[in-house]
Amino acid sequence: MPVVLVLDAGTGGAKCVAIDESGRVRGRASRRWMYQVVANAEVPMVKEYAFDPDEFWTILGDCARAALRATDGEDVVGVVASSQREGCVFLDDAGREIYAGPNLDSRGFMEGFEVLEKLGAQRLYEITGHTAPFIFAIARYLWFCRHDRRRIARLLMINDWMIYRACGVAMAEPSNASESMLFDFRQRRWSDEILDLFAVDRSILPQVGAAGDQVGAIGAAGGAHLGVPPGTPVYLGGADTQCGLLGVAAVDPGDVAVTLGTTSPVQMVLGEPVLDPAANLWAGCHVVPDRWVLESNAGSTGDAYEWLLDLVLGEAAGERYERAEELAQASAAAAVFSFAGPRIFDITKVRPDLPGAVLFPFPSLQLRPDAGQLIRSVLESIAYAVRGNLEQLRVATGATPTRLKIGGGMSRSTLLAQLIADTTALPIERAEVAESTALGCAALVLGAAGFYSDAAEAARVMGHHSIVDPQATARAGAAYERWRRLYEALEGMSV
Repeated sequence: MPVVLVLDAGTGGAKCVAIDESGRVRGRASRRWMYQVVANAEVPMVKEYAFDPDEFWTILGDCARAALRATDGEDVVGVVASSQREGCVFLDDAGREIYAGPNLDSRGFMEGFEVLEKLGAQRLYEITGHTAPFIFAIARYLWFCRHDRRRIARLLMINDWMIYRACGVAMAEPSNASESMLFDFRQRRWSDEILDLFAVDRSILPQVGAAGDQVGAIGAAGGAHLGVPPGTPVYLGGADTQCGLLGVAAVDPGDVAVTLGTTSPVQMVLGEPVLDPAANLWAGCHVVPDRWVLESNAGSTGDAYEWLLDLVLGEAAGERYERAEELAQASAAAAVFSFAGPRIFDITKVRPDLPGAVLFPFPSLQLRPDAGQLIRSVLESIAYAVRGNLEQLRVATGATPTRLKIGGGMSRSTLLAQLIADTTALPIERAEVAESTALGCAALVLGAAGFYSDAAEAARVMGHHSIVDPQATARAGAAYERWRRLYEALEGMSV
C-alpha cells in the first residue's frame, strides 16, 4: 500500500511518520534535539535560541529512513513537511543558512517594541491576527538587520525550509506564513503595509502556494538523505497545529479541536476571518482553503507532564506513560491542584515571574499526595485549562460547540480524555491515531494526489475516532471552579 512520508520539526525534536491511505501509521521514528541558548545582551531574562540547521537536517534524515524501514518497502507517493510555528530560517545569496531559530527565540524582544510603536498593536492585530510580536519573524528580521552585516536573501518558516532542503524549492503556505507577522491573514498574502513600513525587501519572501500543492520532486541527494527514490513528489504541508486540526477532521465552521502536545492549542474553525474583540486570542489561516481559525492556548501541557514524569518516575522508565496512567487511574480525585504549565491564554500575562505550584492540604502529613495523585493533578489541570480556553473562544465568537475533537500525543491518555469530557461537559471525539499532525499532512498529499476528492474527505475517511461521553460533570465542574479561583489568586503573585 502506498505511503506518505511526513517530516515534522517540533519544538522538542524531530518526528517522521509514514502513513498509508487508510490512515494507518506504518512507520514512525523520533529524536529529541538541543538548542543553543544564550541570554539576551540587552535584557538578560530574555533568551536567544538557535539551532544548527545541518544537525537538524541530519536528525530528520535519520528519522525519515528509520520510519520507512518499518514499512517493508512500501511505495512513497509523496514527501510533506510540517513544523512548529513562529520558528524561521534566513538564507544568504548562496542558499546557506545564516540564522535558524525555533519558536522559543526572543532575540527580537526590543525590536518588538519598535513594531508596536510604528504600526500600533491594534493595526498589527487587524492585519496579522496576532499581537505581542516579540518571538515572531518580523522582530527577528529587524534584530538581524541591526546586529548582523550579512544580507538576508531568503526568509523561510521552518516547514518551508525543510521543503527547500528536500527539493531546492522556496515556497510558503498560509497557515505558517500567518505566524510570521509579515502576512495578511485575511487576504492570504504578504502584507504590503507591513513590508513597506519596515523596509522588508519583497524578494526575500517566497511565493505563497496552498497547503497540499505539489512544489517539486526529490533529487538524488535528497532521496539518499531521506530514504526515498529520486523523483518522489514533494508537497507543501503547514503549521503543525493547523495540520493537526485537519488530522482530526476539524474542517467545518464551528468545529473545535484541541491538539494535546508540548503545548495545547484550542482552535475553532471559521468560515471567515474573525478577531477577538479583546485582541487576546490569535487568528490565522487553516490549511484547508477558505477556512480560518481562532485560537486560545492551554500553554505548556505536554512539557509540564514530561517534567513531572522525569521527577516521579525517572528517565529510565521505558514504559513510563503506561505506568503514569496506571498510577493516576488508581488515585481517586483528591484536593490536589497543580499550576505547573497549563494556563488560560492571556497575552498580557506572559510573565517569567509567575509562580508554579502544587497545592494540597497541610500540615496533616497523612494527606500528603503520592505519585499517582500528583500525576492525576497535572492531568486535571490540563482539563481545567482546556475548559478555560474554550470559554474564551465562546465569548469571542458567540458560538457554543456541541462536541470537542482531541488529538496529539497526550490524547493517548484515556484518563485525560475522560477528564476533559467531564470538565467541559462535552462529548469528546478522541482520535484513534494520536499523530494528528502527521495524519493531516498525509491527508493534504492524498487529496492532492487524487486518492481522495480533497484533503477534507481524506481526513474524514482516514481519521478514525472514538467517543468519550461526559460522566462526573458536577464533580468536575466544582473542582474546576476551585482550580480557577486558586489560579487567579496565584496570578497576583510573583517569584
